[in-house]
Amino acid sequence: MEKIKISTSFNIDLEFETPEFHKRLFAWVIDFAIIYAYSIIFRYVMAQFSASHKPSDNNMPFLYNMSAVYLLLYVPILIYHLFFETVMNGQSIGKKIIGIKVIGENGGRPAIHQYLIRWLLRPVDFAFTLCLGGLLSVILSKKNQRLGDMAAGTLIIKTKIETDIDDTVFFELSEEYKPRFKEVMRLSDRDMNTIKGVLNNCRRYNTFDIAARMSEKIRSVLNISDYQEPVEFLETLLKDYNYFSNKN
Repeated sequence: MEKIKISTSFNIDLEFETPEFHKRLFAWVIDFAIIYAYSIIFRYVMAQFSASHKPSDNNMPFLYNMSAVYLLLYVPILIYHLFFETVMNGQSIGKKIIGIKVIGENGGRPAIHQYLIRWLLRPVDFAFTLCLGGLLSVILSKKNQRLGDMAAGTLIIKTKIETDIDDTVFFELSEEYKPRFKEVMRLSDRDMNTIKGVLNNCRRYNTFDIAARMSEKIRSVLNISDYQEPVEFLETLLKDYNYFSNKN
């Protein structure tokens, strides 16, 4: 198990744990088993359907339609990793079970194009190189990145599912909530994801010094003079961001 440091947009270093190789392998095996099970089921269903609807020699539209159905049913296999990592905040089903996830090299949630790039390079890492491309790059790179991660600017880190932060920065607030810092809307969604990541690490690893430095940096950037304890201040920013975002 190794630790890596990531510089955020606030010039604050976040520390993450990279997963052991066997954890990445187990996550891949789980995902592969899910994809394989799906392929067996849909092939069986299609075989049964074809057996009960045998086309005649002159029934070419039927054959074309069957080919289209086969292609359509293969789409979930092709986009499995892209779909789940995008909608589940960097986690496929296998990654979620094992407790690892994809993040951006800046410590925040990857953008859509980053998920797309690492997905497009999966064949290079696995299929075209018989897994050697992904294996060697993960072993030899400083941040344990496969080629797709290097190109996309992403990392794989460990995460404790039972204590993990929510998938996004957005959550429900009570109707009575009163915001304090309207200046927070000068920050972006990516900035708020970084703040939430700092809070998550603070609770898990007791890195209160990082929360304090980030608080001071944000106060300076947003010209906020009101004082709160660092962790409470960052939590207030998250709540205020949600409040004003929902009002817009």
